[in-house]
Amino acid sequence: MIKVILTGALGRMCRAVADEIEKDGGLRLAGAVEAPGHKNLGNLLHGVKVGSNLQDIIDKGDIVVDFSCPEASLSHMAEASAAGKPFITGTTGFSDGQLAEAEEVANNIPVLISPNMSAGVNLLFKITEDVTRALPDFDVEIVEIHHNRKKDSPSGTAAKIAEIVRSVRKDSAIVYGREGFVGERPKKEIGMHSLRGGDVAGEHRIIFAGEGERFELVHKAHSRKPLARGTIKAIHFIHRLGPGLYTMDDMLGFGR
Repeated sequence: MIKVILTGALGRMCRAVADEIEKDGGLRLAGAVEAPGHKNLGNLLHGVKVGSNLQDIIDKGDIVVDFSCPEASLSHMAEASAAGKPFITGTTGFSDGQLAEAEEVANNIPVLISPNMSAGVNLLFKITEDVTRALPDFDVEIVEIHHNRKKDSPSGTAAKIAEIVRSVRKDSAIVYGREGFVGERPKKEIGMHSLRGGDVAGEHRIIFAGEGERFELVHKAHSRKPLARGTIKAIHFIHRLGPGLYTMDDMLGFGR
C-alpha cells in the first residue's frame, strides 16, 4: 500500500486525483495540504483533514503529489527531500532557475515533473517534435482553450509544445497573439494563442500551415480524469525508483 500526500489538495486537479486514489486498491490518501489562509482549511478530503503544513504530516506518507504554484511546489519539494520522500508535481509555470533548483533536489530523491499528466498529451509532445522536423518550411501556430477559471496563460502544456518546436527550430521566436497592422508573418515566428471560456477542461491544437495544405495535431480533454489517471500511474512508477529527475516520457517509454 502506497500512502499518498496531496499538496494543493483543495484544487480541482488534486480533488480528481483523490477520487482516483480511492479507486486504486494499492493506494491510500494519507494527508492533504493547502495554502495557509485558504477558506476551506480543516475540511475533509475523502475522510482526510486538510491542513496547511506539510512538515506536520510528511511522516504519514510514502510520496508527495503536488498541484499548486511554482513557489509552493519548490517548498514542498524541499520538505519531501528532507524526509526522503519521492515527489511528483504537475504544477506549471516554473522558471529556468526554479527548474535548476528541482534538478538539485532530484540528486536526493526521485522527482517527476510534467506540465500535463495525460498519456495522450505526452504522445502529442512526441508527435509534435516529429512533425516539426518533417515539415521545416511550414508555419507553426499553437492554440489552446481552457475554462474561465484558469489563472495562467498560456497553459503549461502549450508552453511545453512551444518549447518542443523551438528545440527543433532553434532560431524561432514566440509571438503571443497579434493586433493591429503587424505586416507579413515572419517565417521564424511561432504563434501562441490562449482562449478562455466556460468549463473547457483543455484543448490544444498545433497548426502546421504550408503552401496549399495544412496539417493539424489536436488533443481534447473532456474532463480531468485522464490527467488524474496519469498521475496514479506516475505514483506507481516513481515509487520504485531511485533519485533522479523524471518525466512522463520515462514512464510511458516515449523517450526523445
